Amino acid sequence: MTQLATARSAPRTGTRRSTTPRRLRVVAPPPAAGSGLFLGLCVLLLFGGFVSVLVLNTAMAKGSYTMKGLQRQSDALADTQDDLQHALDQVSGPGPLAQRARALGMVPAQSPAFLRLSDGEVLGVAKRARKDASFSVVTETVAVPRRVPVTTPSAAPTSSAPTPASTGSASTTQRGRPGVTKD
Repeated sequence: MTQLATARSAPRTGTRRSTTPRRLRVVAPPPAAGSGLFLGLCVLLLFGGFVSVLVLNTAMAKGSYTMKGLQRQSDALADTQDDLQHALDQVSGPGPLAQRARALGMVPAQSPAFLRLSDGEVLGVAKRARKDASFSVVTETVAVPRRVPVTTPSAAPTSSAPTPASTGSASTTQRGRPGVTKD
């Protein structure tokens, strides 16, 4: 076809207009495939999560109270152990032992003899001990204040070693620990 040709209209075929108007009607949506089962499952999971968090928090709080009670009991037992150890140290040192021996009438040996248990041999020669009036036991000492010389910052620090206070052959130091000195 060329541009100069005239256009012809094509006849209409097949569609006629009806003279009666069509009636409109409401179309209902198709029924839902799920019957609320999914929604019920979601609510159940949510409720179960809340209950499990509540149970977990309650168990943790109970464990915390139990732990505090056991810690208090442990502290009390540690204090009791310290008291018993202190009482044991007071009666088991060389000073209290020497005092109890003196009260029983025992005296220090001048030349001790030893018995070797493996073969029963006696080592050394034992002599009868005599009562020595100069022997005494010091069980407690009074801390004597020492004068500390004034030093400049460049000077070396002084030693903090305990000084023994002794009388006889058994003594204790200023810190209260037993020691043995030889005169």
